[in-house]
Amino acid sequence: MQLTPEIKAQLEEQKKQCVFCKIISKELNGKIVFEDDKTIALLDIYPALKGHTVFMLKEHYPMPAYVSGEEFKHKFGLIPALSKAVKEGMVMTGMNVFIAIGGAAGQQSYHFLVHLLPRENGDGFFNFLFDKNKKKLDEDGVKILQQNMPIMMKNHFGRHPANWHAGEGTVPSFLTSIYESSTVIYEDEKVLCVIPEKSLAKGHLVISSKDEEKFIENLSQEDSAHLFFTASFASTAVFEGLKAHATNIILKSGDSDDNPDGRLAVHIIPRWQDDGLDLLWKPKQSSYNLDEVASKIKDKTWKIKYQKEVKEIKKENIFVKPEVIRIGGKRNSVEDEIKRAIDKLRE
Repeated sequence: MQLTPEIKAQLEEQKKQCVFCKIISKELNGKIVFEDDKTIALLDIYPALKGHTVFMLKEHYPMPAYVSGEEFKHKFGLIPALSKAVKEGMVMTGMNVFIAIGGAAGQQSYHFLVHLLPRENGDGFFNFLFDKNKKKLDEDGVKILQQNMPIMMKNHFGRHPANWHAGEGTVPSFLTSIYESSTVIYEDEKVLCVIPEKSLAKGHLVISSKDEEKFIENLSQEDSAHLFFTASFASTAVFEGLKAHATNIILKSGDSDDNPDGRLAVHIIPRWQDDGLDLLWKPKQSSYNLDEVASKIKDKTWKIKYQKEVKEIKKENIFVKPEVIRIGGKRNSVEDEIKRAIDKLRE
């Protein structure tokens, strides 16, 4: 998204009141476990689980649409290494990555956050136990997603060419059963996006890596960034095409009670106001020493470094604005949804 002078002015006003911006500027203290020139990670002081880490860009953006391609690659390219550090520091077997985009999805801050939640069997956290099978998407909705997602991804590759991309690629053996039993929305050489057999919400999508079966920490920076680029566009597809009010992006990786097969998968959950889904945890004070936890994670993050790409000279790609199909009429923007949620918290 091109940031107009008006949007930039609005973001500057938001920054003045943003707690995370004040931690980044060192105006306030935070339990920082990792920091580089563009990103920062710190412990959540009201953790859902021990080792709960919040990761963000230092620049203030309210949602992914505002983030430049290079900043997006930097942030999400570091997810594997940071996940590994948190997981090893807490001696856990699994990992969740949680993102809320829009007030109906539980976004409570204007600073775009990624939550890293280390997991293990028996940890008592069941918020992401997707055992309910809600109403499935109708045929028209499926067609909309099958048309819009490839267009969005084609335009993405036009803006950010990849020398490995030429088409759909092949399906690895560990994804064969999913490919054959699910409705495919999009695929390329690195990812497969489907509508699962059991959907938590209408328009629920699942994105799998074709390069790694189980562990997020095994992905390269490039593969991780592409996985989350795809998730971000899938989020946009359900928001724009299905008239969703908001979306949750939830990654599961490794062993936990809600991921018994340990499979690496990114779930895109469309959200509507008062949809009855309860994915958020209740904030509570930690019962342990946060400084000790921060120290254990920080001991694992010191060698994390983003590897900048060496760009090749390529032919100019023509950007074609996607003709996105929508269901229904006018509805609030994501930014309106965030504002409404935050205003409600302040009442």
